[in-house]
Amino acid sequence: MSESISEIWRDDRLGRQQDADFLYRFLIGQVVKRLKQGKTASYVVNVDAGWGGGKSFFLERLERQLKEEKHIVASINAWRDDHAEDPYVAIMAAIDRAFAPYVKKKGALAAAWDATKTNGGRLLLKAAGGAVKVLAKRHLDIKSEDIFEAADEGLIGEAAEVTVEQSLEVGSKEIEKLFDTSLEKMIGHFQKTTVAMQNFRQKLANAISELAEAGKTPPLFILVDELDRCRPSYAIHLLERMKHLFEVDQVVFVFATNSSQLQHSISGAYGANFDGFMYLKRFFDRTYIFGPPDATAFVEDLCASIDPDKVRSPAPSIAEFIEDGRKQLDIDLRSISQVIDIIDATVTAWRHPSPIDLTLLFPLAAAFHLTGKAEWNAVNTEALIGWQYGEVVEDRIRGRIDRRVVVSKSFQIGVRCMKRLGDALELGEQDKPEGSSRYVYAMFTPEFQGRSFDRQDESVLASLPSLVGNAGRIAAVR
Repeated sequence: MSESISEIWRDDRLGRQQDADFLYRFLIGQVVKRLKQGKTASYVVNVDAGWGGGKSFFLERLERQLKEEKHIVASINAWRDDHAEDPYVAIMAAIDRAFAPYVKKKGALAAAWDATKTNGGRLLLKAAGGAVKVLAKRHLDIKSEDIFEAADEGLIGEAAEVTVEQSLEVGSKEIEKLFDTSLEKMIGHFQKTTVAMQNFRQKLANAISELAEAGKTPPLFILVDELDRCRPSYAIHLLERMKHLFEVDQVVFVFATNSSQLQHSISGAYGANFDGFMYLKRFFDRTYIFGPPDATAFVEDLCASIDPDKVRSPAPSIAEFIEDGRKQLDIDLRSISQVIDIIDATVTAWRHPSPIDLTLLFPLAAAFHLTGKAEWNAVNTEALIGWQYGEVVEDRIRGRIDRRVVVSKSFQIGVRCMKRLGDALELGEQDKPEGSSRYVYAMFTPEFQGRSFDRQDESVLASLPSLVGNAGRIAAVR
């Protein structure tokens, strides 16, 4: 069922549709330009954004948009697939899933894709690995798996190193004989693999050229998410497979990564002095950097999962209150996402019918994030000064009415009253309470209604520090 582009991006709170529109036009233009220039018309772009930048959301919506533009799209979650021994299998499986709906009927496209899979199955670079296994079993007293893992990282060099180490005791003539036969076999396997790779690329190009039969338009898009979360060895292998096997006319790769994290991961795999940035440049034709998200939209997006029936605040919405608090405390977007995570976990675990008030919960969650302490006295109430809602109004009959809810004052009164519900009742008994006192009285009102209580009872809100501490520890693990 088709959907409009506006429907696809309907809940785009970070403005990523304009990024998608630009990248789509850019990538199509690059493929067309390379075809005209007689170059290999493939392209690889890396979409770079930090944590919370909306990379996964972007790829998911881009996939839907590309499908509406009549392209075949293969999507890969690299982190989910990094249990596989060879990323080539994961890439081929994703492409096969993308082609599957269009090759059910016999035709040129089905035949071309079957030929691609048949050729690809012969490839898998196992020929070289198999040669090492045989040599290891026949001539070296080691497990074949030990050498096979190393084969992809430098087949001949690794095999030669192990050969030398294991054969020092058998004499130089035996070593020379072993090297002569093993190197000859390896060269033969290497040549066969090179031919197989060329054939595979040609078969894949043939399949893409037949897309019109299915009413689809080249290029084939392959979207890769979560590469920066993979094992370094798997990430490296995936990039190398892409470069060596899928540099084919009208194949476009779109990666979404936190590039600094990926560079750090690769540098860690190769050593501290390895230049991860220059390494990645070998694989990506361009890197597109997301602009910083709009803070208000970012907070709205993160607050969407908080149950509005279980919280209250003096602001019109949960998101507006938390965004005001973020500004008040000068909290960056990464930190506010963690504070919101604590709030969400706390609200989820809240089991009482009366709602939690954000004038208490937000400062407490922020204090835990900043200090590691879920305690009322860990809250810096001075930092809350100036944060308020409402105003003072003049009524002709009742005179001056203070409707201001001052967050710092509401917090302090609320903490005092939760220790003894009688103090909260007294707020409602005042002759002319100001706005903050009226607000706090309403905060505790659900605990007075429909049940018997003692004025010395503690409020259920007194359990918030313990609950926030537990919620914060859950958030800290993630």
